[in-house]
Amino acid sequence: MCQFLFKQRSKGADWEAANTAMANAAQVMETVLDTYTTGHVGILVRPSADQDSAQAKAEIERALADLPASEARWDVALDTAETPHPWVIVRDSGLPAVANATRITGNLLVAMGLGPRVLATVYAFTWKDRKVYWVYQPRIKAFTPFAPAVDPEAQERDHSLELRMEQAIRRDIPTSKDIRQWYPIWGIPF
Repeated sequence: MCQFLFKQRSKGADWEAANTAMANAAQVMETVLDTYTTGHVGILVRPSADQDSAQAKAEIERALADLPASEARWDVALDTAETPHPWVIVRDSGLPAVANATRITGNLLVAMGLGPRVLATVYAFTWKDRKVYWVYQPRIKAFTPFAPAVDPEAQERDHSLELRMEQAIRRDIPTSKDIRQWYPIWGIPF
């Protein structure tokens, strides 16, 4: 009987549900949390075992060439790591629009067989003149917060802000409460 009194929390969300939840969270992000999308989302893709980063980038560009011109709101870039990974950088105005463009782009990557190589999808936001991120991890089917410290060059995280971020939005997007799953991603190219 108690189960009817409390909203059941989902165990996680697949690609479609996660991006839809993010699109639907726009009002909460903006009006309640004073957090605004930068209009950029990055999909981080791992090269296959027999590829270098340039070959993986070219493969992704070929896969995304099938998007209609009206949906082509993306670029492919390499991160600055020692062994770079390709990023598909999706851009649009407003959280619902960029989440939908990300969903469409990701669906095409999955259709082209690249889905298992997607490591993360990173939504960039501004909060009080700082960048903060929501990282969707397909492996755990949940979003995790990433808040670099004020000086991002120091590669330190603001753990207390990350905890507050997760607590504030967990009813609106699928999140992981397990902080051991909250990974930083340094060198985000957007």
